[in-house]
Amino acid sequence: MSGKGLCMNILCCGMSLMRIGLVVMSICSAAFAGTAFGPPVQVTPYPGKGYEPAVYVDQFGNIFATAHKENWQLVLGPDPNAPTYTRSMSWDWVSTDGGLTFHDLPGLTPLSLEQHEFGDEGDMALDDDYHLYFVDTNVTDNTVTRWTATGPGNIRFDLTRPLVPSFQPVDDRPWVTAHGIGHVFYFGNEGDKVTYPLGQGSGSGFGPGRYTVYRSYDAAESFDSFGYTLNDSGWCRPAADHAPNSLYVYAVCNNDGGANDLTTGPDAQGNIYAYVSADDGQTFSRYLIDRYKALDSSNSWPTVNVAPDGSVWALYVDAGQLQCTTDPTGTTCNPVNNVLKLYHSTNHGVTWMVNDITPKVGRYRYGSLSISPNGKRLGVGIYYRPDNNSPWFVYGAIWSAGAKPSLTSLDPTNPVASAASEAPGDLMGSWFNPDGTLDVIWTRGDPQVLGVARISRDIYFARSSTK
Repeated sequence: MSGKGLCMNILCCGMSLMRIGLVVMSICSAAFAGTAFGPPVQVTPYPGKGYEPAVYVDQFGNIFATAHKENWQLVLGPDPNAPTYTRSMSWDWVSTDGGLTFHDLPGLTPLSLEQHEFGDEGDMALDDDYHLYFVDTNVTDNTVTRWTATGPGNIRFDLTRPLVPSFQPVDDRPWVTAHGIGHVFYFGNEGDKVTYPLGQGSGSGFGPGRYTVYRSYDAAESFDSFGYTLNDSGWCRPAADHAPNSLYVYAVCNNDGGANDLTTGPDAQGNIYAYVSADDGQTFSRYLIDRYKALDSSNSWPTVNVAPDGSVWALYVDAGQLQCTTDPTGTTCNPVNNVLKLYHSTNHGVTWMVNDITPKVGRYRYGSLSISPNGKRLGVGIYYRPDNNSPWFVYGAIWSAGAKPSLTSLDPTNPVASAASEAPGDLMGSWFNPDGTLDVIWTRGDPQVLGVARISRDIYFARSSTK
């Protein structure tokens, strides 16, 4: 029986309130309590700054994180943890003490010269052979770096490549996913659906789109250079099935409202698609998941994960009510509130169940969905504010399928952005630890100085103390 049902049954008994008061208070508070989290830990090492963080955890409990360096530190930023005290690569960190402290991942040489391969923004992925991959865009291509973990705190640098290389001329925001023995899939974002026509492939998932998939079957030693372009793809996130010998690779994308992102704009309603590969990324089939409000000026990436049972979960932050204004530059539609849509497929992405899991009315941005190691729990990190006149704060939750998350404020005394601003960066991250606790990583703007534009942001991390 659920805690809620037990509460109601106790209250309906003939016992006196004096006898059951403490029991009801104890059980009901446990039933409705949010997830408890530890205190925030600053990840960016002063005076280094950053935004757009992501977090991943391997089977040993090593916690890996990456983030975009702050824009004015982009070419050469301060890094007190580096041998040269500077870095050009995007941030890459590891914590081997459960998130209490973070330090740079090990380098090839004592000078860690690979940290001076220029990187704008990157992503990480783990395969099933203890490899960690890091893809970091230099705008025209990507550097690819690989490490191997052999145990808790035991991480070895393997290789770095200055180029994939891919033939697409631009990479705005890369993603990477991996599984099996060194099977790696880099998803390159051209930024529009027109200017990269060289992708090759077949199946309903192939055609002009924003994202192109590049495959490696030798643990990032080499990649195909033409790639497979995902038909009508807009903002995408990938995931791979980690079941033994699985060949399933997924991407969940919106379609930019049907715009080609170069000469045509979005329709009022867009599509959210699942791209499904049953042959390890060689071909994809495309399936419709849902419709979304494509005129939303704040729309962003879905997030997607594959559970241990092979089912696929995805989260999208859709607009609720839109408020549109028109001026000489065009029409802008900003959301008054948002809706959190949870998607679940048990037949490899062919059909999907759609649930509104919005915990409470308000604005949401950049939700990051995670699946627990046993597949029984869902986790989220997200920015929230009750209305457009309120500052943004960061929240996290763990909950079970069929319910709605009960959000916990992770840093209730420090807003991540003011009421006059949007939530920071284009993403934040969450990931479960092997013990079932949840990690959340986010961006927080530095305190604002009167009359001075805020140009510095820091990365923070918190780990749940409950499961």
